[in-house]
Amino acid sequence: MANRATGDKWPAVIMRRVFRATADAVPSARHAVVAFAELQGVRGSLLRDIALAVSEACTNVVLHAYRDEDEPGSFEVTVHRPGDEFEIVVSDDGVGMLPRPDSPGIGVGLPLIAELTRSLEVRAEEDRGTTLVMRFGLAE
Repeated sequence: MANRATGDKWPAVIMRRVFRATADAVPSARHAVVAFAELQGVRGSLLRDIALAVSEACTNVVLHAYRDEDEPGSFEVTVHRPGDEFEIVVSDDGVGMLPRPDSPGIGVGLPLIAELTRSLEVRAEEDRGTTLVMRFGLAE
């Protein structure tokens, strides 16, 4: 199975879940990722940073990805642990990274995620969708 974000093969340690892009999916996604991280030995402030970053990424999907659709679409959360990193990928098939003058948020989600992570990549897919790749350092 190839990593949608990088095209690389996934390592053995992986969690993948698909959620409907609704408000109640945000805590469900966060809890799934936090539970997986705890199984991998993640604790303390890093675990809190992961929880907040996942909440922000999933909330962005709920608020922005399917705004022109009658029904919410879905988003996928994939987590794996390559070496000393913990990588979380949140992807959707929504409208992509388009400006939104009527945004219901104040625009601090992505900057906050960037502050919490070792690295953040935001990728707009060719036809539709957005992928966020969030990497956290486990050795830090």
